[in-house]
Amino acid sequence: ANVPPHVGDTDRLFRWYTSGRDREQILIALTEGNLPPVRCLEFDQPGADYVSYLAIVPAEILVLIYGRYGPRLLGGNVCSFLEVRGEINKGIRATILQEPDRFFAYNNGLTATAAEIEVIRDRDGSMRLKRLVDLQIVNGGQTTASLFRAVRKDKAEISRIAVQVKLNRVRNPEALDEMVGHISKYANSQNKVSVSDLSANDPFNQRLEELSRTIWAPATGGSQVETKWFYERARAQYADELGRANTPSQKSRFEREYPRRQLFGKTDVAKYELSWEQRPHIVSRGAQKCFVVFHEAVENRGVSFRPDEAYFRHMIARKILFDGVDRIVSQRKYSYKAQIVAYVIAWISHRTAKRFDFDSIWRQQALPASLEPFIRRVVDAVQ
Repeated sequence: ANVPPHVGDTDRLFRWYTSGRDREQILIALTEGNLPPVRCLEFDQPGADYVSYLAIVPAEILVLIYGRYGPRLLGGNVCSFLEVRGEINKGIRATILQEPDRFFAYNNGLTATAAEIEVIRDRDGSMRLKRLVDLQIVNGGQTTASLFRAVRKDKAEISRIAVQVKLNRVRNPEALDEMVGHISKYANSQNKVSVSDLSANDPFNQRLEELSRTIWAPATGGSQVETKWFYERARAQYADELGRANTPSQKSRFEREYPRRQLFGKTDVAKYELSWEQRPHIVSRGAQKCFVVFHEAVENRGVSFRPDEAYFRHMIARKILFDGVDRIVSQRKYSYKAQIVAYVIAWISHRTAKRFDFDSIWRQQALPASLEPFIRRVVDAVQ
């Protein structure tokens, strides 16, 4: 076969070795270096399945942590930073720049969880935070990212700003996802939240995000450049990651690694998967209604179902097939494009009894040219 040669170097070897592996754990030591102490109060109610700490955290600590871990810190949030387009985020920025002394009074603060929380109890009875493991900001991602952006973009002075943080640790680790989901549902009210937003912390979506950050797609078209597919588990994650780039070269590197054309989200996955499951009538209802049905189907499969590398690659291949059909329908200038695409995919799935060479599509990262004439005939028939 005429397979183009690929140059192997240490970078490619590293990408091959780390593809699909878990990312590093979030570990935060608050007593190292010259960090100011983070005082806290403990709420440990007998019989409760969690313990909480109420802390006042200097803004520079939040910015430092966010600068290191970025949107990973917002893994428990239903949406990533929505930039400064919304009125809420504009207000946060204005307070940081114009009235920093009143930030604590105006801002609602953060609600967060951690798998482990270590504290130091001083002789006078006071307490301060020592170490956090897997910190996740469930509510307050906009505040955290706004502070970081104000320092990075506006050179804001934040030494006089502090943020109230309610920090929770669930005693039973298996109940953590449930608590995060409930906090997301009841606490997030500052920006509009959709049904798909509220599912951002489900194990299925968290696992898809992990896979999308660690699995490298094959280089294509004679190029030596490998890329990744960016799964936007929380709304606006891609823009948030791109906005964290310090220099044009860092921005360019991020865009090479995660091309914008390879960005997809939760409602997109619902469309690809339900179309292939031969439920085009559900897909035709619209993104959010389609997602609700898909989300219920995932939940019904139970906690034992966790996407693996094979599932991720085939799902991306179904996306490539879906996008290819979408492109052909657009070229035909047919009305009801979304419905035609869903029914074409479902028809192919049915007529092939779901036996389709998705591995080949993954390797090529493209719809085979030999399929296009056939798909055009199916598109016309469905129309």
